[in-house]
Amino acid sequence: MDELKSLRGLMKEETFKGRGFTNKMRENILNEIHSKPSKSFSIWKKPNFAPVLSFLFFAACLSIFVYFGGTQLGIIGNNASAPLYEASDRPDFLGKEFKFITKIPFKVENVNTEAKEGPYGNAQIVTLMGPEKQTITMSFQLLEPGLDLTLSEEPVKVGTSKGSYSETEGPLKISRLTWMEGEAIYEMKYMPARSGITLTKQDMIQMAESFR
Repeated sequence: MDELKSLRGLMKEETFKGRGFTNKMRENILNEIHSKPSKSFSIWKKPNFAPVLSFLFFAACLSIFVYFGGTQLGIIGNNASAPLYEASDRPDFLGKEFKFITKIPFKVENVNTEAKEGPYGNAQIVTLMGPEKQTITMSFQLLEPGLDLTLSEEPVKVGTSKGSYSETEGPLKISRLTWMEGEAIYEMKYMPARSGITLTKQDMIQMAESFR
């Protein structure tokens, strides 16, 4: 054992011999070497994405459920602020004293007309039908001079004329707009049928303001 220690000492001496190291420098180098801590190794853990993916899948399913549920209940719908089509075919039977619509939200495929008794006298009815059975039904009547008529629904303005607006609830929302202009009273009703396209109050007013 003593011989082994002596051999180690000689090896250490041979390492620094002839290289210009003093005893103090030798001690400092050896102390520096032995004082360095060994490097610790960390184990890399594979991230667990399962909870994140589960949450994203749940959120996607919930969004789809809310969208389709809202569509069926009429909460989410397709409002037709789409480009308006020209309606240039004025029925011949409509009196010259009435204006007629020129902008509608679908291409007209059929026109029906009839005359019947209305709430204020004789009424002329014109119904425009689109490719998916959606319809705009318009009523034209003349008011008796001096008749003070009060509209009972939500008050609106059609240009400078007084009017009223109402609509039903649900996915097949029916929009109705009534307004007075001069001695005439106009009523316009829109039914979406299977088109699934509903109209807002502003859409109805925009169509009414296209009467020429």
